Amino acid sequence: MAEHRRLLLTPERLTPERLIEGAVLLNKEEQHYLRRVLRLRCGGRVDVTDGCGRLLVGTLMETNLLEVDPTPQQIAPSPSPQLGLAVALMRRGMDDVVRMACELGIDRIQPLRCERCAPQAEHRPERWAVIVREAVEQCERLWMPQLLDVAELSRWMGDGEGQRLVGVTRESSSPMLHQWLSQQGKANQITWLVIGPEGGWTAAEQRLFSQERAQPIQMGATILRSSTAAVAGVVELVRWRDGLISS
Repeated sequence: MAEHRRLLLTPERLTPERLIEGAVLLNKEEQHYLRRVLRLRCGGRVDVTDGCGRLLVGTLMETNLLEVDPTPQQIAPSPSPQLGLAVALMRRGMDDVVRMACELGIDRIQPLRCERCAPQAEHRPERWAVIVREAVEQCERLWMPQLLDVAELSRWMGDGEGQRLVGVTRESSSPMLHQWLSQQGKANQITWLVIGPEGGWTAAEQRLFSQERAQPIQMGATILRSSTAAVAGVVELVRWRDGLISS
């Protein structure tokens, strides 16, 4: 199978006003990626995605210019229904969660501050933005997920949209995630999976979920780390959506 080499360029950089005679001015990181990582030479071609469903073709010209054919080679509709992952900041593992959620197909990533988040919890939005971009290029997604600013759980729940599924433990009356999705999942609105911190939800947060009519769900028979639960849950969400598309 031929190797697919891909570069993500945001839509605003592909507008006629930003192009130089049909070419994009590359920054130092992009030049390094094309020339050192992909070992592309002058005249070499690379797939270009704008992160909004379009796949174009670019040709490396000079050291810092990439000529882009404006005719899309492929146009993909926005994934539907949209899937979101709202996850509490964690001490370790957030980088992996962001990367794997992007690779698996999540559409929105919402970092959350919760009452039991560790004081040393990672909050590296610039690093996560780089991870998302690199993951989009690596896994050949045409739609880049939206990485949202960190939010306080209470405020985010109050401003919420769609159906919200909250991961819980030791609650035998709560349905399993895959069971709830197959029986009650709605395809006409965004579905959020909410994963808490390693210390679990406080009583006040659990009351908040009840007030906002969030659905508690179980992730499995064992107690999972927050990072493991997030990735396992994303797999179930994407599998459910794939089933809707194929049916």
